[in-house]
Amino acid sequence: MGEDAARSDAPIAPLPAGPAGTRTGLRASEHPQRLLDLVPVPQQTFDTFVVGDNAELVAQLRGDCTGADRFVYLWGGAGSGRSHLLRATVVAGVGASPGTGRYLDLGAPDAPSGIELLVDATGTALRRIALDNVHTLDAGGQQRLFNLYNTVRVERPGCMLLVSGNSPPAALPLRADLITRLSWGLTYEVRPLTDAQKAAAMAGHALARGVVLGDDVLAWLLQTMPRDMPSLLAVIEALDRYSLAAKRTLTLPLAREWLRSLG
Repeated sequence: MGEDAARSDAPIAPLPAGPAGTRTGLRASEHPQRLLDLVPVPQQTFDTFVVGDNAELVAQLRGDCTGADRFVYLWGGAGSGRSHLLRATVVAGVGASPGTGRYLDLGAPDAPSGIELLVDATGTALRRIALDNVHTLDAGGQQRLFNLYNTVRVERPGCMLLVSGNSPPAALPLRADLITRLSWGLTYEVRPLTDAQKAAAMAGHALARGVVLGDDVLAWLLQTMPRDMPSLLAVIEALDRYSLAAKRTLTLPLAREWLRSLG
C-alpha cells in the first residue's frame, strides 16, 4: 500500500526523543523565518485576524478613537496576535489617505531613533501610530517615546497612538513616567487562541478554498508549524497550491512531503 493510501485518521508519528526528553528532527516552528521566507504571510488586516475572545478589543480598534480612547496599550505573549492588530489598525486608519498611518517595531535595531520623526518627518499629520514591542526600548528610546506621548497629547488631537508590549504596563522594565503614559487611555490583553479555536479557524479557511482538512493534518500543523495564525493560514494556502500542482488530495503524507520539499 502506497503512502497516500494510508488511513487519514492514522496517528501522527512522534518526533524521536532526544536527551532529557527533548525532541529532535525537523520542525518548521523551530525555523519560522526560514518557513516564512518560503511561505509569504498575507497582509495582516482585521479581515485576516481570527477574533477568538478579543471581540471587544477588535471593535474598539475598528472604530474612530477620540479623546482618552485614542491612547491604547495592548499586551500579550508571542503569537497572541498583538503585532497583527497593530498593523491592522494602521491599515484601517489609512483608508483613502495613504501615508497617514505608521507601524514601527521598536525591537528593530534602528527603530527607537525613528520615534521622534513620526509626527513631523514629512509634514503629514499622522492619524494612527502603532509602536510594537515597547519592552525592548533602551533609555534613549524611552525618552523619545515619552516625548512622543506628550506631543501627541498636546499637538495632535486627531492622532491615535497604539503601543504594545509583552506584559501589562506596571510589569514593564521601563521608567516610571513612561509607564504612566502607557497607562493613559485603554489597556487590553490580547487573549491568544486556544488550540481548538486555531483548528476551527484553519478548517474554516481551508473549507473556503474548497479543501477539507482531516483532524490529523490539523494536529500536525499545530505541532509542527509556527503557531501564530497568519503563519498557519499561509501554510494552508501553500499546501493547497502544492496539492493542486501534484493533483493529489491534501492528506497528512502529502503535507509531510511538502515540508520535506522545502529543504
